[in-house]
Amino acid sequence: MPRQRRRGFVAPRAAESRHYVMCPPVFLDASAADDSRGLPHARGLSDSCGLADSRGLAEETGFAARTTAAMSQWERLRGTLIALGHRVSLVPGRPGLPGMVFAARAATVVGGRVLGARPRSADRFAETPVYLEWFERHGFRGGLEPVFAHEGESDLIPAGPHLLAAVGPLTESAAHAEAEAFFGLPVLPLELADPRFCRLGSALTVLGEHTVAYYPGAFTARAQRRLARVFPERIEVDEADALALGLDAVSDGRSVLLGDATPTLAARLAGRGFRTIELDMSAFAAHGASVRSCVLELRADR
Repeated sequence: MPRQRRRGFVAPRAAESRHYVMCPPVFLDASAADDSRGLPHARGLSDSCGLADSRGLAEETGFAARTTAAMSQWERLRGTLIALGHRVSLVPGRPGLPGMVFAARAATVVGGRVLGARPRSADRFAETPVYLEWFERHGFRGGLEPVFAHEGESDLIPAGPHLLAAVGPLTESAAHAEAEAFFGLPVLPLELADPRFCRLGSALTVLGEHTVAYYPGAFTARAQRRLARVFPERIEVDEADALALGLDAVSDGRSVLLGDATPTLAARLAGRGFRTIELDMSAFAAHGASVRSCVLELRADR
C-alpha cells in the first residue's frame, strides 16, 4: 500500500468528492521526455502491487497496454483516486501523441466550460483537439481551442473565485485576458522567477480554497505578495522538495497525493492536518512530471 503519514494535528481537513480525467501512458516513451527543465529523477522504490489490472485497462481503453513501470505507476495513481471516492474518467491516447498522458497540461475546466491548452511546441498541437473532442462527446459545453499559449491547468489553476495564472516562458500574457473572458473569473498573475520552474504547477499546489503549498524562490516578491492576499494559510516548501517535483501533487482538501521522493514535504503536510499518500512516480520524472501532471480536474459546477 502507499505510505501514509498522519503526524500532528492542526484542524480537521474536509475532503470533497472530485471528478478527474486521466489518459493512460500507452504511447509514452523516451521521445516524450520534457527538456524544458533539468530536473533530477525522482527517488522511489518500484512496487508491483498495482490497484488496476493491465489487461482490464487495455480492454477498457482499447489499447494493448504494455506492462511497464509507467503503466504500473499510472494504474496505482488511478486506483488510489478511486479508492478515495473520486470519479476518474479515461481519455484514450492516440499514436504519435505521447504527451496526452499529462492531462493537466491539456486544458482547464471550470463550471463545465473547457479551455484547451496551446503548447509552445508544435509537436503537441494535435493534443488539444483530441481532448476537446472527448469533452464535447461527454457533454461539456463551451469548449475553446485558445489563441494564446499556455499549458492548461499546469499554468492556469482555479483556486476558489480566482484563476492563478503563470507569467513564465510557457504562457503568453495575452492568455490571461483570454482565460478571464472565457471563465468570467479574475486572473491573479504570478511571475515565475526561477527558470527551473517554467510551469506554475511545478512551483505551487492548491490544497484548499484558502491553503497553498509553494516554493517561494520560484516567484518574484510581487507574486508572493499576491499569494499572501489570496491564501491565508501558506505552507512554504524548500528548494530540494520543489525540485524533486513534490508540488506536482493533487489534493481533495484532506488527502494529498504526491510522489514518494519528498518525505520532508509529506511530513510537513501531515503536520498541518493533511493525510498524505506517497506514490512512486519515478517513471514520469524524466518528463518533468509527477502526480498532478497526470490528472485533470473536471469542475462541472464550481
